[in-house]
Amino acid sequence: MSSAYNETNVYNLAVIKEAKRWNKSQFIDNQQLSVIRETYKVPFYHPNFTIRIILFVATILALSGVTGFFFLIFADAGETVMSIAGLFYGVASFVVLEKAFIGNNHYKSGVTEALLYHAAGCIILGLAGLTDFNPHVIMWSCLFVISFAAIRYIDMLCTLAAVVSLAAVLFFEFYNMGGIFQQIIPFIFILGFTPIYFLSKRLSKRRDLKLWRTNFLIVEHASLLLIYLGGNYLVVRELSVAMLDLQLEPGQDIPFAIIFYALTVIIPVTYLYFGIKKKDMVLIRVSLIVLALSVFTFKYYYNFGHPEITITIAGVILLLISIALLNYLKINRDGFTRENLLTEKWAGMNVEAFVVSQTMGGNQGAAPKVHGGGGSFGGGGASGDY
Repeated sequence: MSSAYNETNVYNLAVIKEAKRWNKSQFIDNQQLSVIRETYKVPFYHPNFTIRIILFVATILALSGVTGFFFLIFADAGETVMSIAGLFYGVASFVVLEKAFIGNNHYKSGVTEALLYHAAGCIILGLAGLTDFNPHVIMWSCLFVISFAAIRYIDMLCTLAAVVSLAAVLFFEFYNMGGIFQQIIPFIFILGFTPIYFLSKRLSKRRDLKLWRTNFLIVEHASLLLIYLGGNYLVVRELSVAMLDLQLEPGQDIPFAIIFYALTVIIPVTYLYFGIKKKDMVLIRVSLIVLALSVFTFKYYYNFGHPEITITIAGVILLLISIALLNYLKINRDGFTRENLLTEKWAGMNVEAFVVSQTMGGNQGAAPKVHGGGGSFGGGGASGDY
């Protein structure tokens, strides 16, 4: 499936955004930024975040009025007609989005997101209404419609919602099977989202999929979190009690408790180890989050007494670790440093020469040669390498 947006224009916009960041850090001057703007012209209407929020809210309010009037026309026609009308209305909203806005160079302007979510919601509700709000249909409709929106329109929120929808489908289907299938849901999450993580990581490196690199990053983050939640003792225990009607006597534990205790510790440590070893910021970020969740899990079930003392000691330990790491990373150690390398003035001349040589078509004969690392630059969030 192709994107609704022009790939070259998305790429150029990413270049300009990165150039602005370099200009703000004084890597390049205003004149060089102007050269980049001129070379990588972008016809997109892509306002700043505040304007996008305002446009999003205004569009949602306008769509609410139009939608209310539209469905008022079919109010007396019955639920089936209303559902069919909702389907057509959702499809029409997608057409308006592509022809009237994306066709006129709106790129994530706030208006486009509002129309996108509105269209997807109408189609999902229409399909649900036609099947008397069958839970299976709702789950699968959410998965397919939201996945389409995420891929076609490079939308970050839809990408996250698609992963959550997949998790909901897996949970719901195995839960309804009953018996042993309910008990293996945690392992299904671990075994299901592990290949999704590695597949997403591999696809993100393909140059022909560079538009979706930020989407793949979101899938990686979400998959790692869902793998952890599938093995977290607190999550498994509380869901077993709440949804599987598991009755636990005092001192009694859930099935496979020792496995979930181990996974609650092993998964965060594994994330952190490979994150540091491979210099993978996705793994490092997620590992810090799930480490905190693991500490909370054990603290939730095991009371060490005097919570104020426990919190104080934990804070002191974290502070000492932070100070030690900041001192240790004053210099670059195997690719890790506390310094913001983008603001280092000593690197400025080489980067300026590189940017100018790129934007002027390589005609700067006196510019020193700087090689750009072998990555690629583009997509909704861009990787930052040329």
